[in-house]
Parts: sequence; structure tokens; C-alpha cells
Amino acid sequence: MIIASDKTQLSNFSGDKSAWPVYLTIGNIEKSTRRSPSARATVLIGYIPVTKLECFSEPKRKTQGQQIFHDCMKSLLGPLVDAGNSGVDMPCADGFVRRVFPILAAYVADHPEQCLVACCQENRCPRCIVEVKKRGRPEFSTRRDPASMLEAMRDAVVGDMEDFTHLGL
Repeated sequence: MIIASDKTQLSNFSGDKSAWPVYLTIGNIEKSTRRSPSARATVLIGYIPVTKLECFSEPKRKTQGQQIFHDCMKSLLGPLVDAGNSGVDMPCADGFVRRVFPILAAYVADHPEQCLVACCQENRCPRCIVEVKKRGRPEFSTRRDPASMLEAMRDAVVGDMEDFTHLGL
């Protein structure tokens, strides 16, 4: 399974409304077919809301926005997780019904959304903790550790928003 999302401006005239449509396709469809809108090889599985979060203080808005995004993705992808764990019966082209175990193979997103998924600032690398001024050069850097990312997110939600520079966030 391949998931793709991209923040989209819905209107300019009635309050600057925007949303994140989330699309799903399967990886065994040829790329040229999968990318053609007329092939209908991609389905919309939901919209993630975009809000200004003015009810939160300025330091907490980004963290709460990231939390909303992650909670919505968890809700949207919940059935895929269940199907991957227990399997689902699918009719195949040859007429047989087979039990398949779908997995998420790729998530396609632009750089701002990659940073949103990785819970890092947009001027940082979503994959590693390379220094800002060294980005773009062939440089060895340590990959982000998911456990420390989750811990930093928990600390930010529980306590005041802290400076995450020691984690490269």
C-alpha cells in the first residue's frame, strides 16, 4: 500500500480554507498507470483538517497541530493496520479469493509534510540530525531515533514547550 498526502488550498475567498487529502493506492500497479488520474488507481481515504489553533498559546500550536495530524492519520490508517495483522479476503483477477496481508510500503509527501510526520522543524532534515548549515552536503549524520522523538513529544505535551535543539528538532 502507498499513502500520499499534500496540503491543499480549498478556497481563497471564504476564509482561506485548506485540508490535507490522504490518498491510497497499491504498489503492484505500474507507475504510469498509478499516476494517471483517468486510471482511477488512487482513492481518497479522507481529509485531515487544517486549523489555526488560536485557542492554544503560540509555543504550543505547532505541537498540537502535529498531534492532530498524527491522531487523524492513526484513525485513517487503523483499518489498514488491522488488515495487515489479521489479513483480509480479496477477490483476485483469476476469480479466486485469497487472504492478503497489506502493509504500508511508502508514504509520499513533500518536504513540509515529511517534517510534520517526523515532528521536526521545516529547516531540519526529517531523516537525520545533521546541522542546519551542513544540509545539502555529502555529510555523515546519525539517523533520528523514534524512541527519543516520542519522548520529546510526550514531554512537550505534558510540560511547557521546550527547545528541542538537542534532538535536532
